[in-house]
Amino acid sequence: MKARKNSWKYSFLFICTLLPIIWSCSTIKPQSPDILVAELEIPKQEISSIKIPIKINLAPYFKETEKSVPKKFVGGEQLCEGVSYDYKFYRKPIKFEGNGTKLLFDVEGKYSLKLNYCLKCSDLLGQGPSCLVPRIYASCGVGEPMRKMHVSYETKIGVSDYYKLKSHTKFRSVKALTPCQITVFHYDATETLEEEVTTALKAVEKDIDKEISSVDLRPEMLATWKLLQEPTDLEGYGFLYLRPSNVSMSQIKFKGDTAYFNAILEARPTIYTSEISLPKKALPKLSKYKNRKGFDITMDIFATYDSLSSILTQNIKGTKVELSGREIIFGDIEVYGAYNSAVHLKVNFDGNKKGTLYLTGTPVFDSEHQHISFPDLNFDVKTKSALLKSAKWLFNKKITDAIRESASMDLKPYLDTLKTTLNESLNVELDEGVFMSGSIKDIEINLIHPKSNQLHIRVHSLGKLEMTM
Repeated sequence: MKARKNSWKYSFLFICTLLPIIWSCSTIKPQSPDILVAELEIPKQEISSIKIPIKINLAPYFKETEKSVPKKFVGGEQLCEGVSYDYKFYRKPIKFEGNGTKLLFDVEGKYSLKLNYCLKCSDLLGQGPSCLVPRIYASCGVGEPMRKMHVSYETKIGVSDYYKLKSHTKFRSVKALTPCQITVFHYDATETLEEEVTTALKAVEKDIDKEISSVDLRPEMLATWKLLQEPTDLEGYGFLYLRPSNVSMSQIKFKGDTAYFNAILEARPTIYTSEISLPKKALPKLSKYKNRKGFDITMDIFATYDSLSSILTQNIKGTKVELSGREIIFGDIEVYGAYNSAVHLKVNFDGNKKGTLYLTGTPVFDSEHQHISFPDLNFDVKTKSALLKSAKWLFNKKITDAIRESASMDLKPYLDTLKTTLNESLNVELDEGVFMSGSIKDIEINLIHPKSNQLHIRVHSLGKLEMTM
């Protein structure tokens, strides 16, 4: 009886000793590779120039200018001898019209004129000069429809370094459309009246400039600038951070009641796969304008390895490999991390054996064909050791070839999808009354570089962008 008990005891100990060996033979779990990154020196991202044509409706500002300019002008000259006169000029609403680099102000008005004429004055009584003969009185536009007159100004408008409008207004002309000719004493008052009105209306130049210079674009620019500092959600492709650092503006051109000018933004745009906190840049003063065409953007994308892992998994999951009558089925692939300029791939598998394999390979990017591959992809050192000890039959070129083929990708379809997403994000209302519209013409990858926990991709794109305020 005692011998049987000892026999059972030894058998149990033998099974306990054997179980880990049996288990280790059925499941491959090599040690994970070390993640060691010696960061390579990558050319600094160039500053991208983004030309944004901007349209501003000036009608609200014209209304304020209209309110500030007097609607009635009076004047005259009283003489003892000769012609004396009093005039009144009433203007109609100012008509504003942009024409090239100038803003034209046209004013229709009406006037009335009272005149009197003394042939000869004398100071016979020592009480001051007086008319020796009865004065002759006449008028234009009094007791009858007032006479018509046309006045015009022109203004050149610019923007100061601190986003305030600045202007230089010049009186252009005044023209009495219906002249005032007094036949009773053969006098044409038109020229005199035009000179008087000109003197009075030239003072309005300062009123117009004062009103225009009070227009401050900074609040609108500041609000737009703050919006451009915020990330744009690319709907599954991460978050675009434009974050411009500099801005310049071209000369303003006018058409009708709309001002047109180009703004050049300088920025180093970046896309991150998740939203991060970045410091906001203050609105700088305007820089000297240098013309550009559309936008020419070099953009850095920092993508976590999750997205690449998902793509690789889609390419290989379910793939079967026959090895000497045995079969393994690939499962999920995870980009485990980087080793210098290479990356580690963690591959789960099932079949006659199940477990995990680690492979290491250097991504090779073909910029001409926009294609990425891992031609040197092979088992990691620790995985090799584990396979040689427990499952030599898995140490097979067919496995590395299958994974290498699945990891080889044409990136053009992904760029096309990114292009579509970016185009959608460029056509939005940034804020109430501030609209951005644009499109990307070309987009391509210039550089791919693995980092410890993310992939650095540098993308170049060409397109156009426009803003309406």
